[in-house]
Amino acid sequence: MAFAARTRLVLRGARHAALSSCFLACGSGSRGDGASPADPASARGGTSAGTSASGGPAGGRAGAASGASAAGSLSQGGRTNTSGGAPAQGSTDCAHDGDGTTTLAFVNGCDHSVTFAGSDIVGGSLAPGAVGCVDIGSAADPLSAKRYWGYRGTDPGAGHYSLAEFTFNTDFHDFDWYDISFVDAFNLPLAITPLARPDCQALACAADFLPGCPEVGQFRQGGDVVACVSPERDNGDSPVAQLFEGCDDAYAWSADDQHGSDPSPTHACAGEDFAVTFCPKAAP
Repeated sequence: MAFAARTRLVLRGARHAALSSCFLACGSGSRGDGASPADPASARGGTSAGTSASGGPAGGRAGAASGASAAGSLSQGGRTNTSGGAPAQGSTDCAHDGDGTTTLAFVNGCDHSVTFAGSDIVGGSLAPGAVGCVDIGSAADPLSAKRYWGYRGTDPGAGHYSLAEFTFNTDFHDFDWYDISFVDAFNLPLAITPLARPDCQALACAADFLPGCPEVGQFRQGGDVVACVSPERDNGDSPVAQLFEGCDDAYAWSADDQHGSDPSPTHACAGEDFAVTFCPKAAP
């Protein structure tokens, strides 16, 4: 599938101020607080261009893992490995910095299997502790409005996921922009970590919001709450949004970057590869 056409970076309002703080905090060659490029709404709680507001992928639902070598295929334990073996346990070494490829390493930190999927990728299933790398595309060409997620057991469907959102390789200093969004829903704790870029900001929401989900947001399968859905994505005072405010590193509602004194949930980094971790460990 062809990648999204190159878009120009638009910075204004609070996002421009956040970018200014990046230059102060990051210095040359790294990024700090910022916002999504391309469209001012592109990372605001899952309204990225080319995707649905309910959490659907830009290029259709990903299927089961395969050994295809094209961009978006699963590399298990090493990007060129097409043998179909089990992903490497606990290592992101399958992402190789400096190889000219944007790679995502999906890490399962949960105590149960997780299926991951997202924009223009094959996706696959990860056992506890396993890692699977997916080549997204070139590290130079713009890759706009990409979204990735995971789930346990039966797929709860669009609008029921915690989302890792990216726009890669923008024409503004080659920045990648990234955020965690609970605007539609929460179903798994999530973290985004730039790889081989220690000065870039990692984002992590290790708390499990399912046990405390208000009744109005509870989405059940087989009697169990498997997602906490926000019925009022534009209302920061809703009980679900207030629950999600428990993590400053994620969008709790659609305009979470425009109100209050919390730092912007969107960050930027002149990076190449990223780890997307399900059930990250809480900071000590």
